[in-house]
Amino acid sequence: MKPFFVLYVKELKAHKILFFFFFLLIVGMNAYGLIQLEYFLHILYIIKSFGDIDPQVFQSNNFSYFWGPMSMLAAFILIFSLPFLLAHAFNTEWKSETHYQMFALPVPQYIVNLAKVAVVASKGIVGVGVGLVIGSLYLWIGRKVGFLDSTMELMSVPRVALVIGLIFVTSIVFILGVVTGMEGVKFAVKRYRGLTAITFFLIAVFLYGQLLPQGIKFFEFSGQISMPTPANFTIGLAPFVYTILMGIIFMIIGLVVYEKRAEI
Repeated sequence: MKPFFVLYVKELKAHKILFFFFFLLIVGMNAYGLIQLEYFLHILYIIKSFGDIDPQVFQSNNFSYFWGPMSMLAAFILIFSLPFLLAHAFNTEWKSETHYQMFALPVPQYIVNLAKVAVVASKGIVGVGVGLVIGSLYLWIGRKVGFLDSTMELMSVPRVALVIGLIFVTSIVFILGVVTGMEGVKFAVKRYRGLTAITFFLIAVFLYGQLLPQGIKFFEFSGQISMPTPANFTIGLAPFVYTILMGIIFMIIGLVVYEKRAEI
């Protein structure tokens, strides 16, 4: 465990500026949304004071304008930045020709690569956590001031946050699994590495889609999450379990191939 922690800290230090930039960007975008929301509340207070415009109409037309785009855009940036950050962590060693030092370490290569994955996953998990806190604050404010009377009960905010967090964590595991598989297979060949990585990606996505119905059916025993609002419905856990499992399988393939076949 100690070698893994040492390598984790090493990877964190090596890419700290890039990771900090993305983290600051995500937090900044959500903070901007909150600032706009505060400005919106101020305008709404003025409208209510003068009574020139129906505040309910103003609320329904403009509330999502101020916070929705920023929150969603930050979430997409978070998710889609992860594969590039992980690929960058792998490729940096080879471009700087320090991968010889990594292979010379008295630890298995899968530990070295897991440290890279863990660093990028940490960035994703922290980003998701911050996003959920700020997103829950959005919903809480919207419910308290009456923007979401008909669609959101205050007690359901934690459950909504749980489902959204599960979606993001599942996506992170799958994405990092596929990228780890791509990188492991890519460095197992000397030529056409880019083409090899693309081929693995296409095969992984194809297999995931082809096995999705059977996977969901197989994991139906995993249960459901009940959502009371905005309408009574349930979300099955089977797709999440299947997606996480496939991500782990692709990750294991990449780690094993890299360990056994990486061409230095």
